[in-house]
Amino acid sequence: MTLLKILSFPLLLLCANANAQCRFDPLDQGKVMQLSAHSLPSAQGLPLSDLSLMRVENGELIPVAFQFDEMSDHDMVWFEHSGFDQLGQGGVLDADDRLLAMLTDAGPQRPDTLLPAQGQVVADLEVANNCHFYLVKDNPLRSDNYYVSHDTRTGQTRTALYQLDVDPENELNWRYLGYRSYQGSGSIIDTLKMRMSAGVLSKFTRMTLDNHNLRPQLVGHRAGPIRSVMHLRTRVVLAGIPVMTIQVQAMRYAAHYEAHTYAKVPELYRATLKEPEVSVTVDGNNQMGANVYTHNFADNPVTVNGVADDASFAGQPISMAENWILFDSNQQFTLLTELSVPESLMSVPLQLIYEDDTLLSVEPEQFQGQLPNLGYMLKGWPEQRELRFTVSMFFDSSMRGFSAGEYADQRARDVAVHVTP
Repeated sequence: MTLLKILSFPLLLLCANANAQCRFDPLDQGKVMQLSAHSLPSAQGLPLSDLSLMRVENGELIPVAFQFDEMSDHDMVWFEHSGFDQLGQGGVLDADDRLLAMLTDAGPQRPDTLLPAQGQVVADLEVANNCHFYLVKDNPLRSDNYYVSHDTRTGQTRTALYQLDVDPENELNWRYLGYRSYQGSGSIIDTLKMRMSAGVLSKFTRMTLDNHNLRPQLVGHRAGPIRSVMHLRTRVVLAGIPVMTIQVQAMRYAAHYEAHTYAKVPELYRATLKEPEVSVTVDGNNQMGANVYTHNFADNPVTVNGVADDASFAGQPISMAENWILFDSNQQFTLLTELSVPESLMSVPLQLIYEDDTLLSVEPEQFQGQLPNLGYMLKGWPEQRELRFTVSMFFDSSMRGFSAGEYADQRARDVAVHVTP
């Protein structure tokens, strides 16, 4: 793919917004429509290769970028060597297959007389304010736009909005994050940090694993026009005890990043390992003067100053139902993070990690100090044998005039889709 195709995202956004019949809200930029095949009964059983997505533009139906992802029994994208079972039949639309497209690629509603030059419309997908996609079968036209360029060999990701460089040998080690409008210098972040710790037989004999020990191995990769998906596997060993295998799918989108985590915890190790903790944080790179909000501090953020003086903020318990964290650099970059878990895990205790200290060293890191180190800590085993959670990171230029609570609610909200066969 060419750089020109990647950079077409802002232009397409402006073209879509220019049509008075189809309007988008200020926070729709970068949002992805994601639709389960259960919502597309009129297309069930059709070959995926025969289906495409179109919109109305200048009085005709034109193709837009889209992708289908076939799913596994663990609500993750299916890869042959993942060890998961594929749902449905490969190559046809069925079960929980997912259709993805950029929200702002939708167009106005078509008149009943407007038909594709070839093939036929099998579903009308209404999104936003009178904006529509059309699922079409037997039309050969395809868009050549890509919204994500991701090379696993180099660890480099490029979109129209951000640049992310990671260690190609370890997805956890982020080396550089840049954003188009960011006014600061250098990388916005130091690195991503994941830590697991537990007492072995006793809570007083704790072992801790971090990025150096938790080295995920690449199992599969698919780079589509809407998102890139890596399937990674990590075998967790504490004090010589093989505790569990963690499966992670790292997903890169045009304006955000997601990490979906799944692990099965055997009963033997639940009894052996005491007071386990899992944490995921992002370490900022010299973000002095930035503001940090949570649901509990939506109207009273803390300001990064390099001094560990925020005792009431750091370590605060967080409700699983309202766990968003909003970081505003005040240099035209914001980061909204959100943790998602299934209903069965809503009772797992959750705590904020917030470290603001120019002198504190928490490996791994490229630059001294935690300015700030920000994220989540899950405490204890879930009642179920399965541990599932998703960390989402939304990148933006600002809060766009919204309050912190309003911004968090709208930016992370799923795209609603009304389907008419």
